[in-house]
Amino acid sequence: MYSDSRGIPFTSYEQAYRILTKIRAEVDAGTFDPSRYVSQKLKPLRFKNWASVWLEKRKIEAERKLLSPSYLKELRRFVGIFQEYFKDRDIRDIGTKTVSDFYLSLNGSPKYLQNIMSCLHKMFTDAYDWEDIGKTPKFPKIDVPEPDFKVIDFDQQDAAIQKIENPMDRVYILFTARQMVRPSETRALFWEDLDLKHNQVTIRRHFSLNELRVTTKFKRIKVLPLDGDVKESILKLPRHITSPFVFQKDGQPYSESYARKLWNRVTSEMGVKISFYRGTRHSSATEAVNRAGMDKVQEFLGHTRPSMTRRYARMNTEGLKEVLRKK
Repeated sequence: MYSDSRGIPFTSYEQAYRILTKIRAEVDAGTFDPSRYVSQKLKPLRFKNWASVWLEKRKIEAERKLLSPSYLKELRRFVGIFQEYFKDRDIRDIGTKTVSDFYLSLNGSPKYLQNIMSCLHKMFTDAYDWEDIGKTPKFPKIDVPEPDFKVIDFDQQDAAIQKIENPMDRVYILFTARQMVRPSETRALFWEDLDLKHNQVTIRRHFSLNELRVTTKFKRIKVLPLDGDVKESILKLPRHITSPFVFQKDGQPYSESYARKLWNRVTSEMGVKISFYRGTRHSSATEAVNRAGMDKVQEFLGHTRPSMTRRYARMNTEGLKEVLRKK
């Protein structure tokens, strides 16, 4: 052995003797690991190198369609932040205190902090599973407050949709609102997914960034009743000769970002400030909970957990009126 635990070669007898003393203490404690003092063993376990290898494995998963492109993009951003902070530190030396210090160095919303720390936790869990570390550090618990999202009523929603002149644009937003699907699922709709005879539509795929994914976000196929106004509007749309997409432009999939910009412009002219997603899917789902109850809405939306649907029930003031004193 000719280097310290950072891989720096010994330059004096005194330095080597200090390391020898440390090694003897580790031997007595049963924690001695020779690889900590061999440079070629140290290099792969320096955090920057180890994290790069971990990210390469995630890229392979994305190529095999096991991860979405949007999620991989987020992981790249997070790993860059981790590498900048931990640099060449040996991953085996990153403990609970170091993780806590990293957490305290971050700025952002509780949801952002939760996402970035969840990514780091996954990395250390993998390091433990791969036997690169002996134990995983403890991670701080992050409480994320329930989001306070805005909704609009059906009159406002319909007014916004009617202000859109281009039929393809209008029906894209109408479908997203009335069928209560994600815009990325509307964008991925094929003509073969429509059963106009039985007034049904099958939601089976979605877009992640610009990549068509063969499943929905939660990998569940949803067969939904088709809204009457939606059906009537779809029948008037032109059908491209070669493209399978219902919503397209010159055979190419419809642009979700264009729809968001269009929605923002129209609602801004109305004096309403609400995002496309909240003004369509969220607003429709909130009204549906008031009318049909949470269980049916959960099934319709394809939520895997009741807690995902319960946020819409918070807006059910009609159902809460019976709590008030009656005259």
